Amino acid sequence: MKISLYSKFMKHTFLFFIAFIALVACNNSDPTKSTSDIETGKEFDTERTARQTLIGELKKLQQVVASKNKEKIADIFQFPLSDTAYSIYVDNENYYEQFKNNGNKTTKAMFLSYFKDISESIWLDQLNNLFQSIKVDSLLHHDKLNHDDYLKTQPCYYSYQIEIDKSTVTLSMSMNSNKDYKSKNISEYEIPENSSEICEHAFWWTFIFDGKELTLKGFTGAG
Repeated sequence: MKISLYSKFMKHTFLFFIAFIALVACNNSDPTKSTSDIETGKEFDTERTARQTLIGELKKLQQVVASKNKEKIADIFQFPLSDTAYSIYVDNENYYEQFKNNGNKTTKAMFLSYFKDISESIWLDQLNNLFQSIKVDSLLHHDKLNHDDYLKTQPCYYSYQIEIDKSTVTLSMSMNSNKDYKSKNISEYEIPENSSEICEHAFWWTFIFDGKELTLKGFTGAG
């Protein structure tokens, strides 16, 4: 009787051991897939962390622009600013005389001296409006965000966009014609208020993100 019970016990133990070995073998049957899943998870975490850092950098930029403090805003740039990378138009003879004397470059001293005119040229107020119109936190899940500041009662309206393409971050602002706008008024140029000559312009700020910091590479306008 004791031998019979012992035999049954050993048989059950052996079957349990075989089942355990089979389960372990099944779980380890595709080690490549398991490693791949782990690596994918690590890559996702790295990309998410980098995107969160980028969002933080954009928020810092937003605070600086909103401050309207020319000293703080000047720190965004790496002076001197060449005319090939930075499109600045200032209707001031003294500015252009200094500009030519500095090899067609804008120095920090010039930037501070002519800040009011330069800020209008580079659409600084509209850059501030871009940040007011777009929630940068949404970039955690999107590479491109848009907003149209459209009012049917206005002949022109602004559009704003933030786009991330690999390491390049572009902040775009454009002025557009309201085709549905109806008015009997003619502008001072004797053309309709919503004509393309008046309404259609654009400006872009381009940055490079190295995973830690944003660096302004240049800006340009059209229209």
